[in-house]
Amino acid sequence: MENSTISVNNLRKEFSTKLSGFYHEEEITQIIYMLFEEYLGWSKTQVHLSYNSEIPQAVLSLLTKALDDLCTGKPIQYILGKTWFNGILLTVDPRVLIPRPETEELCEIIGNSFKDNQNQVHSILDVGTGSGCISIDLKKRFPDASVTGIDSSLDALDIALKNALENHCEIDLFQSDILCRNDWKKFGRFNLIVSNPPYVLESEKKLMNRNVTAFEPSQALFVTDNDPLEFYRAIADFAVSHLFHPGHLFFEINEQFGKEIVDLLLSFGFSDVRILRDIHGKERFVKGNLV
Repeated sequence: MENSTISVNNLRKEFSTKLSGFYHEEEITQIIYMLFEEYLGWSKTQVHLSYNSEIPQAVLSLLTKALDDLCTGKPIQYILGKTWFNGILLTVDPRVLIPRPETEELCEIIGNSFKDNQNQVHSILDVGTGSGCISIDLKKRFPDASVTGIDSSLDALDIALKNALENHCEIDLFQSDILCRNDWKKFGRFNLIVSNPPYVLESEKKLMNRNVTAFEPSQALFVTDNDPLEFYRAIADFAVSHLFHPGHLFFEINEQFGKEIVDLLLSFGFSDVRILRDIHGKERFVKGNLV
């Protein structure tokens, strides 16, 4: 963007040309909407009605920097420093994963499971809280419940605390590694445990986009191919001694391992273990109960 001024329409074309190798056209259009809303406060309609308008120089500088970052593969959420999660505005940066739509679905599934019996949910543990998205969402759905989020990363917990404060949610946050059994004694009992643990195989990394592999924290994404259920096994084992009876366990999963995770939970004594599908029909969640 060498010109001192440029029209909205010409800017749109430049974004489309430079980002075509990274995103589909629909995604590029959505990114443009997000940037104009952030930097000019424009709605989608205003963008369309202003195609022939020239962009102010100060805003053009911001858009130029954003385009440069996007061309490196940097996700738009990290560029803006925020994202939405089930109507909740969250701060995000490369210290935490960008929350996915599937995780929004997981929270909706939990909310719907207890919609008519909210008093059944009085203590919740979110294992691997990251940005705090699950903890904050469930606190808003179950305001009378105590919610605890744990993560092995202090950097992630800094973001989770910021998000909890900004969303006026009282959540307990602790640094803890669920793979370390010595940490387990720090915690009492809960009647609902939920986790979206690392579940992407190392061998799948080569199939993923650079905007994920080069920018999002790998320790929150990947597991070794020789032990892909490491976190599920640890959390299930932990849950056996840290769930009230009755108690409930919810997982987000790699669709390849639904049956294996069901068998794992059954081996730990869970009942009514089920695989649940996401809106795309993929086996994306597993739930089980301790009675």
